[in-house]
This record gives sequence, structure tokens and C-alpha cells, in this order.
Amino acid sequence: MKKKLISSLLVLAMAFSLLTGCGGSGGNDAGGAGTSDSGSAGSDAGSETAGATSDGTTTKTSYGEYTAENPYHLTFAFVEFYNQDEAARSAVQDALNEYMVPNYHMEVEFLPMGAAEWQSTVQLMLSGGDALDVMPVFYTNAASWINMNGVFDMMPLMETADGQKIVEALGKENAYVGNMNGVLYGFPANKESVELGGLCMRADICDELGITEEYGLGDKNDAFTGEALDWTEAEKIFAKVKEAHPEMIPLYMYNTDQLNRFADFDYLVDYFGGLDLQTDRNSTTVVNIFETDTFKNAVSLLAGWYDKGYIYKDAATDTQGTATMMRAGNTFSYATAIKPGFLAEAETANGCECYALYFKTGGGSDGYITTTNVSFFNTGIANNSEDPEMAFKFISALYSDPTVENIWQNGIEGVNYKLLDDGTAYYVDGEDGGNFKYHQNSGWCMGNQFNSLVWNDGTKTADYWDLLRTHNDNAYYSPVFGFMWDSSNYATQITALNNAWETYRASLLTGSCGSANVDSTIKALNDALYASGLEEVMAGKQEQLDAWVSANK
Repeated sequence: MKKKLISSLLVLAMAFSLLTGCGGSGGNDAGGAGTSDSGSAGSDAGSETAGATSDGTTTKTSYGEYTAENPYHLTFAFVEFYNQDEAARSAVQDALNEYMVPNYHMEVEFLPMGAAEWQSTVQLMLSGGDALDVMPVFYTNAASWINMNGVFDMMPLMETADGQKIVEALGKENAYVGNMNGVLYGFPANKESVELGGLCMRADICDELGITEEYGLGDKNDAFTGEALDWTEAEKIFAKVKEAHPEMIPLYMYNTDQLNRFADFDYLVDYFGGLDLQTDRNSTTVVNIFETDTFKNAVSLLAGWYDKGYIYKDAATDTQGTATMMRAGNTFSYATAIKPGFLAEAETANGCECYALYFKTGGGSDGYITTTNVSFFNTGIANNSEDPEMAFKFISALYSDPTVENIWQNGIEGVNYKLLDDGTAYYVDGEDGGNFKYHQNSGWCMGNQFNSLVWNDGTKTADYWDLLRTHNDNAYYSPVFGFMWDSSNYATQITALNNAWETYRASLLTGSCGSANVDSTIKALNDALYASGLEEVMAGKQEQLDAWVSANK
């Protein structure tokens, strides 16, 4: 396809590499990044601000007054994952402003950025004082951007009418989750966030071997029913496939991290000190996850499968990806997150009919939600903003006004999309996924996708957003949901720890170390981690977590 989504592997690799430096040289104590000192704009606005108020004719803020004749000019930076036609994007911007100027007294300027360079571009704009109002904030950027005085603290605006609209859209817990040491730096996208997953399997092989009938897969349901199988059950499936098709790979794994499919941990941003939720869902004690039975059991399970030939033999070094291997025709299954609508997407990517089967991540049939499951990409305000209260008003509209989210995401009705009989949307006649001129498809990244039209390629129904909302209900929350670790003071140690982890990660998480070497490989990993400063990092993380727990009792 010409219009191709930036590889999810690239985005994940970026995310992992950023964990090596969640901050710059300006570190803080265990209390973390600045609070009242978080930014000049935030300090100027103060806790007494009423935010932007309007009588319908004039919008007033602490910084100025705006009308339809004299609107505020707002710069909106966002990540553009698909190539867009520039003329079409300009027309959509104009269409949005036809709505924004009379209704919000602001004029929006789109500032799209590519997935590979947006973080460095935003950072340069923050440090250079360039015109910028609303921006994406990836969770690993938060500490450093706060410390460089680049992020406006939105906490003083949360009791305003605009703030309460965001709370209503996200729920109170999620509305405040983008909070580091008292600085509300961003709001998460309204999307599905629960860790629930299992296997995606080739339907023809399942049908042939009786797996379809045995596990009731014939209705091709990918919505979670409340029940998930233990991973030991998967071994029976792999054995059947291996016996009937010795040439086939029962389980494709490759050089990426899928520990969250097999164990319940709250990593507390990075791997270096976390919570073992599988052992105790209520504990707030930071442990070395690599010394837990939970980690060893997960690795031992995978190593046993590897020894039996169930896992791809080159898993530790392979980077081809699931779609490539499934299309090659010699792969039966892979572990993946699953949600309503998953199968349609998987079949398009894999080029074959598939079934989905849920398996327990670890401790139970329900999934789990941690801070970084929700606060992944966030929508925040640059301290460069000439009027952060108007920027906040725009963010509020992204979460509460369907017209704003839908125009930004889908463009102009009749030009970029058409409404179908059931109220869903799809490309206009003559356009498709390979030649469209405008279609962002990034509501999972910023704003409230549940306010936009359901994009329907024939596989979704009008209630799709409701299905995703319900999907989130099948989860328990980490006991420290809302805590965000600030590693600014530990950048050197985090870099060393990541290097140590990377040395052993692939062999452990693909099982390719083999059962005979599980203990020795885990020991070598832990020796390297402790030599790299793990104890110091864990102590700092526990100190910040204790302070957060005390403040949020």
C-alpha cells in the first residue's frame, strides 16, 4: 500500500530507547520535577484563574480577549502517521476553522510531524521559544520537558468548565494520570488500554485439527467474554500443530518484548524496579522483577516451548514481524494483544483467515491497567504558548466536542469521507487505503477517538466504540495507577541498566536460552544489573513511590 502506517516496531523501538534518558541534566530530588516552578506560564496563570470564559461574543482569559473578528491563533502540533495530501490537509484546516472561529474564537494552525522526528522537533521548539500551543507528550519525554521548563502545568485549570469537560470525557482517574510530581503535563487519548491478549491463529489449521470445535472458535469472536485460558493449554495446541505439520512454526516470536503477554508486572515506566502484580495486586513494594518467581516461571515456560520446537528457532535475532511470517504460510500463531475488531485487522495484515483465543497474562482471567498503559501518548501545552488558557480550551474541545475531533481525524464529509447508512464512515468513492488524500487515523494517540465517527471498512459496526469502552472494564488497576517515575537523577544508571538488559533480553523473552540455561542466564542478567546501579535506582524509585502513595491516600 502506498499509504503505509509507520512501523509499530519503529515506534516501540523509539519508546524503549527513550527510557534510557527520561530527563536531562537538571535533576530534582525524590520529589521530582518542578511543581509551582514548572513553568512561567503556569505560574502566571496561578491557581486563581477561571480559565477561558465566553459570553458568546467575546472569550476572555488571563492573557487577552478574543472574538470571531480577532481570534486567537493556535498552533497545534501532532504526529502524522500516514502521508497526507498537503492541499487536502489545508482544506481540512480551513474547514475546522470555519467551526472554531465563531464557536471558540480561535484559529487553528496544523503543525503535522513525522513519527521519526517529532520528539526532537518539539524539543527544539520548546528550547527555542518557537510558536507552539498544543503538542503531543510521550510519557518518556515528560520529566525532561518539565525540567527544561517546556511544559505548561494544567492543574490550575482543572476546576474550570473546560477542565471538567475533560474529566467527564476521560473519568477522574484517567484525566489526572498524566501527572508527574504534581505537574499535570498531559491528557491521555481516550482509547482501550487494558492488557488482554492471547493467540492469533491460522483458521485453516485450526479447522483441520479440530481446534476450532474444541475451543468454540467458529463464530470468530474477538471480544473478551470474561474467561481466558492458562498458557499451559496453548502447549496442547502447539503439540497438535507440530505433530500434524512438522514443517510449520507453532508459535512465532521474534526480537521484541512480549513479557506482558505472560506475566503481570507494573514496570513503573522502566524494568528496573517494579511491582509483581501477579503475586500481590495490592503491593506498593518495589522489587527486582528479574528475581521474582513470576519472571522465572514465564521464561521457563517459553524455554520449554523452545526446547520442544514450538517457538521459531531464530526468534532471538529475527526482526521480520508477524505479518511477514504469517503471509509466508509456514507460521501457525503468534502472541498478541486482542480487542474487539482485532481479527479484521489481523486478517488484512496476515493475508489469511484467523481466529483469536484469549490467554491469561498471568494472575487471572482479567487484564490489568498501569499508568503507562493509559498515559502513553498525551496531549499537553507548551510553555511557549502565548495564551495557555486558550490552548487548554482547544484541548477541552478535542475531548468534548465531536465536531472538532471528527474534522481533524476524518476531514470533510463528502470530500474525504462519506457517511454510511448505519452512521459509520468510510472513504469517498474512488478513494481507499492506498490513495486517500486525508485520513489521520490517530485518535488512539491524541484526543477522544470515541467522539469521532467509527471508520468502517465493512468489519465494524456503529457500536464499535462502545465495545472498546466495555473492553476496558475487564481489568484491574495497578495499586499505584497515576504514579509516574522521574528518572532524571539516574540517567547514567538507566543507560547502563538498559545496556545490561539488552544483552540478555532476547534470549530470555523468546525462550531461546533453553530450559537448561534459564537459571544461569537470569543470574548473569541480575549480576550485570546490580553492577550497573540497580539498587540505587530501585531505592530512588521506592522513595518517589512512597511519597506519591502518602500524598494520594
